[in-house]
Amino acid sequence: MTGKQSRESRRSFINQLAGTAGLAAMASLAGCGGSSGSGDDSLTSMGSIANRNNSYWLSWEKGYLEAAEAFGYETNVQTNNGEVSTQQQQFDTAVSNNTDFIAGQTYTNAAAITLAETLAQSGTPGVLAVTIADWFVPQDAGEEYVTFFTPHFVNHAYSGAKMLFEAMGGSGTFVHIEGNRGTAPNIGRNKGVDLALEEYPDIEMAGSRQPGNFIRSDARSVMSDKVSEFGDDIDGFFGQNDAVALGGLTILEENDIDVPVVGIDASEPGLAAIANDRMLGTVSGMGPWQAGWSVAKCHDYINGHTLSPAEKMMSFNAPVCTKNPGEWQDVIERLPVVDAAEYNDAIFSGETPYDWTKMSVVEAGEDAWDPQIDMSPMNLEDMREVLDWEDGDKPSGYSLPGVYTDSATQEETTQLYEDQFQTNPLQ
Repeated sequence: MTGKQSRESRRSFINQLAGTAGLAAMASLAGCGGSSGSGDDSLTSMGSIANRNNSYWLSWEKGYLEAAEAFGYETNVQTNNGEVSTQQQQFDTAVSNNTDFIAGQTYTNAAAITLAETLAQSGTPGVLAVTIADWFVPQDAGEEYVTFFTPHFVNHAYSGAKMLFEAMGGSGTFVHIEGNRGTAPNIGRNKGVDLALEEYPDIEMAGSRQPGNFIRSDARSVMSDKVSEFGDDIDGFFGQNDAVALGGLTILEENDIDVPVVGIDASEPGLAAIANDRMLGTVSGMGPWQAGWSVAKCHDYINGHTLSPAEKMMSFNAPVCTKNPGEWQDVIERLPVVDAAEYNDAIFSGETPYDWTKMSVVEAGEDAWDPQIDMSPMNLEDMREVLDWEDGDKPSGYSLPGVYTDSATQEETTQLYEDQFQTNPLQ
């Protein structure tokens, strides 16, 4: 779809909204939140984030702003505080203002459908990453849902857990505090830890997992109970994200329990804890890269490059950050291992090290574009493993597009991304 066709589709969608909700409601909608384009020739965008209260979202915003500038788009960052209705209103406002593309993450699985339909019905291209409804793929919404991608939660947690278990000497008892139950990141990370446990028969979990809900305070409460029950028998701690890791760590420190601790996200506080020898490692969530890749793929779509069907569902692997990477590079096979201090400087100090325009097929060329990270297409088995899709939850009569079970196409796309991945700015 060309830019002109896209805008015509948006105008039609806006007129439909006006007919349904009334002109007064549309006037109110058009006036709430954020900036809009100044004319038909202005290139505009919106970045959708939960909040500015943690370094993951701040780093995502940083990547979005850098990439949008590199491609020549005006920026508009909207925070939704995890409220689905707020995010939906912000999407509606953006399309009413003829925003050229929207990038972000849906906060709940169900919201992925309604937000994707907003993109498709209005002719507004966008990328919705990390969270997606079960048995729902971009093709189910329309071509404007440019692509979905997500961290390979299983690989990330498996690698972090393996680092922890090796630091424990291959035996002992560890605490695992999980995040929000029922979410894909939490389920996938649990699977990754369980996978690592299979390789270490002398490692056992200190009782059952308890939810820390990705929040420091909740993790502190859970760890208080674990310390009361297991005390000095605790030999290690795996936090489902850095907030959980740091919350639980403070309780361990208050009780003079000095054990290796691993988290996920590579947040500024987590990296600082590694620098101060309070944490062993953390697996990156790659916030800036996620945002920049989203911008690049929307820019390609707007300029006539359409991703293949297999590229509509992708996963990526991110680095493990630790103080002495040389000690771990032969141990951690699935992910790269990088210096935590160097990662912190690259991501949080000054501009990020990515060449955003090189991520674009339109700007760099068919042979020279580079994702600058390890990416792979998701097939049906990946969806079951990483996103926890279960056959029993499949809607009656639903048929997954054949590309996700076409092994030849999957292999061809996997090879394409291996060939194009030429530069890792973090190594």
